[in-house]
Amino acid sequence: MAMLHPDDEKFAQQEVLSHASISALFNERLGLVPTSITSSENQGAFHKVYFVSLEQADGRPWSGRDVVLRIARKTIKKIKTENEMAMLGVLRASGIPAPEIVFFCSDPDNPVGYEYNCLERIPYPSLAEIWVNLSSAQLDRVLDQYVDIFIKLFSINVPRNHGSLALDGNSGPVLEETMWSIPDIDRYFNAEPYNLPDETFATLNPTGFYTTWPDYISAFLKTYHHIVSVHPAMDFLRDILEPLQRLIEVLDAAEAPWVQRLRDSPALRGRLFHRDFHFGNILADHHNIKGIIDWEFAGIGVSFATRSSMMRNCVGYLRSIPKAPAGAQILIDTWEAEFLTRLEQRAPAIAATWIHETNREAVLGVEGQALSDVREFLRACLEVGVRGDQRVEFAHGGWKEVVVQGLKTLA
Repeated sequence: MAMLHPDDEKFAQQEVLSHASISALFNERLGLVPTSITSSENQGAFHKVYFVSLEQADGRPWSGRDVVLRIARKTIKKIKTENEMAMLGVLRASGIPAPEIVFFCSDPDNPVGYEYNCLERIPYPSLAEIWVNLSSAQLDRVLDQYVDIFIKLFSINVPRNHGSLALDGNSGPVLEETMWSIPDIDRYFNAEPYNLPDETFATLNPTGFYTTWPDYISAFLKTYHHIVSVHPAMDFLRDILEPLQRLIEVLDAAEAPWVQRLRDSPALRGRLFHRDFHFGNILADHHNIKGIIDWEFAGIGVSFATRSSMMRNCVGYLRSIPKAPAGAQILIDTWEAEFLTRLEQRAPAIAATWIHETNREAVLGVEGQALSDVREFLRACLEVGVRGDQRVEFAHGGWKEVVVQGLKTLA
């Protein structure tokens, strides 16, 4: 998950656009005038969301309809908007209940001043709002639909590289919530006391897509090496720069047998995942799922990643509920196993592939697990170290030790 600054959440709490500006936008894009513009008090961290009702006008698409206008906070230019719009297109074509696109603009320098997208409004509450009122039989029906959705998602034909999805259906640049965003770069690199004015999105993040998992990992390790080299808060990691550089060179040379094995493994080819599939992003009419929203950080990556699993996302959400009702524990205890049982019954070949690809130890082996740990724990060290987060003591201690041991394993 992204580490947010308090200022990041202020964006959606303000009136980003006036009602007059919104009306002008709809008149320009659709030739329709809104009859109602409202916004909820509950807003996310990446968009200001407006609910818009449109006038009736003969012969105009979207006449008389309700839509959702999402104004994007300036975080990652173009890629995030275009990835989500591309995802929605392939999802709907595959029969997955995702919202229809009305219009969008991924140019941050447009007259509105922000990237934006407008989607159909799916007029149902989220499961987060209603699940406690559903019976056991209704919740069982929800789980059953999860299996159907997973099978469709798993079967979508997309380029199996590691990255996002471009508007033309080809691979797009890698996109993850944990990448350094524009506000973070301004805050923690360009500004005082850091005074690193030359650092940009392109110097601090990978900017391509990657055909193999080792290439994907190498791209991130190169940016981490750079950050450790230049950022004043990273003194405590400078002693790992030489072994980290040697590891990058081994990955790029692609000659070591373990690197070749990881490059050639079919289980490490990318697949399409939502990555934030939880009750808050599932809209339902009682137990009938009507829409799945917020695909902005969906991507194409490995199956064994924690956030690739629909069920782990849902169970993690239930575990995070403060003072969760008793029914939550039943779902936590049973849903993952029951999901897999039904998947095996309904699509045995897909189930077998999923079981294999999510077996991290078997897929990665000793070297692959060490490589994954180096990437994940070094990323965590940088996230808290650069920000001066209270968990920086873990970065100086146990997290760094995992990185050091991983580098020794791969030396």
